[in-house]
Amino acid sequence: MKEEKRLQAPIISLDKLYDRVAAATGVGERFVRKLVKEKEQADETGTKISTPGKKRKRTKGKIEVDNFDLGVSRRKIHEFYSMRKEIPTLAKLLNVLQEDIDFKGSRETLRKILTKIEFRYKKSKSNRKVQIERNDISAWRANYLQKIYENECGEKKLVIFLDETYIHSSHTAGCCWQSDEVDGVLNPVSKGNRSIIVHAGGQAGFVENALLVFQSNTKSGDYHDEMNSTNFKKWVTDRLLQNLHRPILIIMDNAPYHSISINKCPKSNYKKADMQKWLSENNVEFSEHFTKPQLYELIKRHKPKPIYEIDELLKSNGHSVLRLPP
Repeated sequence: MKEEKRLQAPIISLDKLYDRVAAATGVGERFVRKLVKEKEQADETGTKISTPGKKRKRTKGKIEVDNFDLGVSRRKIHEFYSMRKEIPTLAKLLNVLQEDIDFKGSRETLRKILTKIEFRYKKSKSNRKVQIERNDISAWRANYLQKIYENECGEKKLVIFLDETYIHSSHTAGCCWQSDEVDGVLNPVSKGNRSIIVHAGGQAGFVENALLVFQSNTKSGDYHDEMNSTNFKKWVTDRLLQNLHRPILIIMDNAPYHSISINKCPKSNYKKADMQKWLSENNVEFSEHFTKPQLYELIKRHKPKPIYEIDELLKSNGHSVLRLPP
């Protein structure tokens, strides 16, 4: 019988071995060499190889974004399309928000914010479509104009508008006349602290003593570090109502902190028992065997018109409220 030949593995150099490991794992050859060296040092010293990134500094806590900043983010996206004529990428939008509102979050945080305000990164639509206004918004605008007309022709109440805005402490003009010899206005390196401004006024001027200015992200008096429903209600009670001495027609937009409802309906994520309780309290018939989707359909069908806390507060003091259409 012939003696069987034993298979012997070919002898390869260490450089070729590193090269093959790098190709098989999809990492760089330099990384493989570094890892082998760390392993040899760990064996000599009796220590373990440290995990990459384990000692990396991480941001503590979540980046909280208030309703004001959400509104700014939405407007900035619209500006890219309508004014800049550019596609708003995450990188571009992040730079703009860092400059305008001192945004502290990362790209991933910004991505979550865009999802929260109902923006999605998806395939572009065809331009064959015709934009048609929603009937409810068209009716809303018609009702708004009719109320304004009726007030001018009948009640003739003084009309005032209320809103919020912001400004940086080192704000400067974006453009100015300049030459090679005259620099004109120079933008500061930092825009400084951002101040929130809340006020109300109309043709007769601003409401006296109703101005509120406070710094964002810092406490100021009894107001917290951002505009929210609690602070807005406090401003209406302490600053606005105290300085309105006759019936007024007050016009405001539909910001979330203007629109806290006192007759909220259960949402789709509510417990089944809460949905059944709401239907019983509102005298809506349902079967005990109904599933949550069936109960929620009944709730949507019998959902009342929202009653806003701020509107009721103003009406109880003899004023009228009119909401701006989108």
